[in-house]
Amino acid sequence: MGIQFKNVSHEYLSIGRSDNAISNINLNIEKEGEFIAILGHTGAGKSTLVQHMNALMYPTSGIVTVFGQDLPPKKRERVNHLRRKVGLVFQFPEYQLFENTIIEDISFGPKNFKETKEHALENAKKAAKQVGLDESMYDKSPFRISGGQMRRVAVAGILAMDPSILVLDEPTRGLDPRGRDEMMEIFNNIHENENKTIVLISHDMDIVSKYAKRMIVLKEGKIVFDGCKEDLFNHKDFDSFNLDLPTPLKMMKYLSKKLNIEYKELYTLDELTSYLKEVKL
Repeated sequence: MGIQFKNVSHEYLSIGRSDNAISNINLNIEKEGEFIAILGHTGAGKSTLVQHMNALMYPTSGIVTVFGQDLPPKKRERVNHLRRKVGLVFQFPEYQLFENTIIEDISFGPKNFKETKEHALENAKKAAKQVGLDESMYDKSPFRISGGQMRRVAVAGILAMDPSILVLDEPTRGLDPRGRDEMMEIFNNIHENENKTIVLISHDMDIVSKYAKRMIVLKEGKIVFDGCKEDLFNHKDFDSFNLDLPTPLKMMKYLSKKLNIEYKELYTLDELTSYLKEVKL
């Protein structure tokens, strides 16, 4: 087991009041092989949930077990190593770049975990290759490249630590459609080629339906659905989840109603295009 939540709640305290961001969460995430989407409207508790996965937050009640270590930790129990096992990519991670060169920035994480300079550099070069950064860019400043390239450098910095589980909080926000697709293909290749578990927060249902195999829906801090996409989009309470349908499903419903085309559940535009080419109107 990679990550396990047992009756986990997290309460934010303020003057004269408290608010439960997540409530009584029970959840198991395997250490490899899963591609999970965390879904829900703004304020549902998604970011709070994933920040418990690598000890950035501790539960107010309940226990989170990350690779065998319980959180909250016992006194003097170190948790920093968990942030290497579970790599968290925040929204707009490029805002966290700070080194003089791209390769130095990517190498920072491994060095911070006491890797030798040679090993850190080796990991950094591998991560740079994974995200499509050419060697000719290594000595450039991370602040003198495009926004999309900055995003790749930031992601490479997480990958250089070789996390077992990769947690992505809206990783494509702010990217143009091409940059979005390229970034998601990077993550999907890592998932497929290295069998790493990916946990993705996204409001983009087209991305979610294309890549994720397991859907977890939060509503008011509680899990209201945990299952496959087919079951989610056909769920009797789907409308109450405040989620949108993927574009291919919306188009399929429209074409079925207006043109009497036989309805078929399709989750990517490529699948929809292929199907429509076969249909005789």
